[in-house]
Amino acid sequence: MRIILVTLMAAISVFAQPQRPGTDSGIGQLPEGVQVSPDIAYDERSEAQKLDLYMPPQADGSLRPAIVVVHGGGWRSGDKQGGQWSRIPAEYASRGYVAISVNYRLSGEAPWPAQIEDVKAAVRWLRSNASDLRVDPQRIGAYGNSAGAHLVSLLGLVSAEDGLEGSGPNQGHSSLVQAVCASATPTDFLNWGAEGRLPQRLGNTFLAGPPEALANRAEQASPITYAREGAPPFLLIHGTADRTVPIQQSDRFAQALRDAGAEEVRYMIFDAEGHGVFRSQQLLTYPAMKAFFDKALSLE
Repeated sequence: MRIILVTLMAAISVFAQPQRPGTDSGIGQLPEGVQVSPDIAYDERSEAQKLDLYMPPQADGSLRPAIVVVHGGGWRSGDKQGGQWSRIPAEYASRGYVAISVNYRLSGEAPWPAQIEDVKAAVRWLRSNASDLRVDPQRIGAYGNSAGAHLVSLLGLVSAEDGLEGSGPNQGHSSLVQAVCASATPTDFLNWGAEGRLPQRLGNTFLAGPPEALANRAEQASPITYAREGAPPFLLIHGTADRTVPIQQSDRFAQALRDAGAEEVRYMIFDAEGHGVFRSQQLLTYPAMKAFFDKALSLE
């Protein structure tokens, strides 16, 4: 198997009752000292608009970086609890990060742009509580896979001026993050795979709406639309044998970021790996993501 790394340079009590290791939270065993407050509402319009907050062991009171974790599932399924969506934030909390794992409205409840509006609201919630959580609001990163990777890529690029904040609370806070790790990422709905044609299932579900405006929605939902100078550091991960999200999606996105003047884009390509590359190659991807966030967010 060939691996290619391409570098393109250019206070808890106010929240839900924290859970401790061994409790019946649906989250699983937690590292020593880590506490989780599950199902915190960051908006009130849907039961889906909840997050789990993972707090590190007691520190010296200095400001800490934060990680936002967004689950995949084709924008139609998935949950913040269980598997890597609880394991990753718990691991980062054990290392001194504040971490949140986010649920959002799925396409069966609401099509695009509900999903990005929700994860943006979750980031704004984090910043609105930064003082109580001892979070440095200028050191927030985000990780996601597949549909979650699509959403965290937008968190790195889409500003309030792009009109995708929605009507959720805490509008006075930014929803942009300062570093993004995205694996198996859909980035360009107008140019999908070698054929270029958008899968019909996406036009009927995630991007549902008037047929005559589908191209407009596809462009608005594509992270590649927002590639820009001043983009935060990106770590992209993709497998060449991905049959769910073609590798051309990350190829073109990495190039678009470079062409726009982004200063740091790291791109890990795994030969013969499919859509689950992040987990199947976790002996390489997990340490790469750790080193990436520690550097980009200046973990001290």
